[in-house]
Amino acid sequence: MLQPRAQQEVHIVREVLEGAFSPELATQLMFEALQAVGSVPRSQQEVLAFCHGPLAQIVEDLVGGEARGVVLARLDQVLVRGDVTGTDIPIDVDIDAEPSLTMVMPTVWREPVSVLSVSSTGDFAERLHVALGASRVNVVTVDGEAEVRKAVFQRSPLLVVVDATAPPAMERGSIAAVFRGLPDNVLPVVWGAETEYGDGLANAMQVAGVANAISLRFGEGIPAFMDLVLARYQP
Repeated sequence: MLQPRAQQEVHIVREVLEGAFSPELATQLMFEALQAVGSVPRSQQEVLAFCHGPLAQIVEDLVGGEARGVVLARLDQVLVRGDVTGTDIPIDVDIDAEPSLTMVMPTVWREPVSVLSVSSTGDFAERLHVALGASRVNVVTVDGEAEVRKAVFQRSPLLVVVDATAPPAMERGSIAAVFRGLPDNVLPVVWGAETEYGDGLANAMQVAGVANAISLRFGEGIPAFMDLVLARYQP
């Protein structure tokens, strides 16, 4: 279980990133670092190790060594010394923009985007929640055809994502049938299209006549999926 102090510090880490970079880049950095470590830090010591390990490496890989140094200095300043001075000053970066998947779509006004994760674990949902924050996303994990249909009815998600890296127990044909019956304003997404489960699901959707689903490759990173979420959020 996440310790209250650790939960607060994880929130602070995301705020420091958002003070330094655009919301989209900050979210990408946070999610990919969490993905690299495999879990959300559960204690103060783990938060600091996360910052100096996976997060620092992701920042260097995507933004550069100079930005890494600035971000680490800011994180230590806040987490160790409790000083927030200057942590909201943007860092000037020059990286290639990721292709956008935004389109004409339903959005929510000052409410979290409802996302339904179909997976055997809650890992994807937890990383997404930590990376984006509760003000931007409300995500739950379900498994089983009846559970998915019930959650779609009760929670009215804008995105239903199948985590093929931790596939649900559902048959792929059952998921394709659920996707085919989703309301028009709900976008079905497959995360991990290059996996065996993801590839088989793509074939099942083709047979079922599901034409509006988006398949994203795990190996290409999270920006495209984050784009889909943030495009539906109106702050």
